Amino acid sequence: MKTMSIALALALLGSAATATAQTTPSAPASTGSEKDVASPDVAAANQDVAAQVAAREGAVADVNAVTQAGADAEYAADLAAYRDALRAHHREVRRDARIADRQERAYADAMRDWRRQVYACKHGSTRACKAPSPNPADYW
Repeated sequence: MKTMSIALALALLGSAATATAQTTPSAPASTGSEKDVASPDVAAANQDVAAQVAAREGAVADVNAVTQAGADAEYAADLAAYRDALRAHHREVRRDARIADRQERAYADAMRDWRRQVYACKHGSTRACKAPSPNPADYW
């Protein structure tokens, strides 16, 4: 009994939806505006609006082109400045490396002479014993 009443309720709901769908208009009713679309005044107005849109798009494109050109120039300037800074840095690194190399050689030469002095002192040279230790700055 319950299944029959449920089936009857569903059938009534389905028929109500179908009846509503059949009575709803699928397209708006004609208001007579079709003749306005074809009139020369409307066509001229549409052309004016299209020209205004094209002019705005052209102006926007011009502004974008100028902005892009400025950005490209700024990018090129930034890239050139970076490369100049990089070259300057590499020059500084090479200079520092040359200085460090000279300092290391001066220290090594001073140590070599000091070892000779110590050897001479241990083998009886009083003059070598009284001499001051070599200064690496003297080997520059």
